[in-house]
Amino acid sequence: MHLIIDATTTQDQLAYAGIGQYTKNIISHLIKLHPDIEISLLLFADKPSTLKDIIYKHKNVKIVNLGKYQINDFKNDLWYYTKVLPKVKEIRREDSIYFCPYFWRNFPANTLPTVLFVHDMNLAMFNMYSQKSWLHNLIRKVQYWMVMNKSLKTKQIICNSQTTKQDYLRYYPQYPQQNITVSYLGVDLEEKEVPLDNILPKDYKQRGYILYMGGGINKTKNSKGVILSYVEFLKLLGKEKNQCPYLVISGGKFENEQLKEVKELHDIVRENNLEELVLFTGFYEDEQKYSLLKNAFAFIHLSLYEGFGFAPIEALRAKVPTILHKNPVYEELFSEVGIMVDGENHEEVGEKILDVYSNSEKYRSRVEKGYELSQKYTWDRVAERTYEVFEKVLNN
Repeated sequence: MHLIIDATTTQDQLAYAGIGQYTKNIISHLIKLHPDIEISLLLFADKPSTLKDIIYKHKNVKIVNLGKYQINDFKNDLWYYTKVLPKVKEIRREDSIYFCPYFWRNFPANTLPTVLFVHDMNLAMFNMYSQKSWLHNLIRKVQYWMVMNKSLKTKQIICNSQTTKQDYLRYYPQYPQQNITVSYLGVDLEEKEVPLDNILPKDYKQRGYILYMGGGINKTKNSKGVILSYVEFLKLLGKEKNQCPYLVISGGKFENEQLKEVKELHDIVRENNLEELVLFTGFYEDEQKYSLLKNAFAFIHLSLYEGFGFAPIEALRAKVPTILHKNPVYEELFSEVGIMVDGENHEEVGEKILDVYSNSEKYRSRVEKGYELSQKYTWDRVAERTYEVFEKVLNN
């Protein structure tokens, strides 16, 4: 078996988002569990990859040089047809399978057997292909459907939840359901605490904090709802500012106020005079994630739509009470272990934050059950399920 895998999302602006983390983990675990597979990884020559030295330790892994870095944007198709497709045609063999972890960089379903991973149908369901302008949105919408329509020619599709599978079939009911595999994702979180003094104030343990790891800044993430719900919590709490717990918002994407979505969040903070209480950590090291989660009195994620949900499972692994919006996939995965709310009702969420803050023991059994659930989500299991899909393609 020869796999050709687009690994560029371990290098571009999605490297630390869910898509990039999926690509990194599925490749590294496939290599670990099946070192006999011959793998050709498509990578840029001048950009570091989150795969780091993993890919250079195995003789059966070859790097295919795609030249200079190309950002993931509206020029994807031009770059694909001029750089990627010629390389794929050059290295393909009779036993080659193309694995595409992220469809929008395009894929050669017309050229060789292709397995496509579908993370969600978020953009289609919310008509949200670009947030720059209506014109950008229109252009990206055309590109989206031109590429996504090629999914009908793929041999197999892997979805990260039953919700994603159902949403995909809503748009493409003619695709054979027997060729769609649902594979829940894994947790990549070492349970080891490290200091947080460089990103949190000195009194964070005394005052406590609720944590939001947004992962993205598009409107469906409902980051605005998190801040407004925190405002309602403070009203109910009725303490002096210097005694209130913080809201910690982590991630480098929340620093760039030149983006209107980010500026809106900072404006809400300023309008409510919360500059001293709402903390934007910026980029943090991977090894700090567990400690950020573990030391919070609660984790909150009010996303209106997800394909899976890395952040909630990581919170469950860190044994922190997890407040989640009742979106379809969170109901599918976390209804028995998460603290489910209407994420668009800020008063309701504020009340729930107060209850968790004031009555932590009340949620202990739910937290323990959530930790047990998180143990079921392993990347080894994901890699084995994915390998079985490749075998189906090869045998058929």
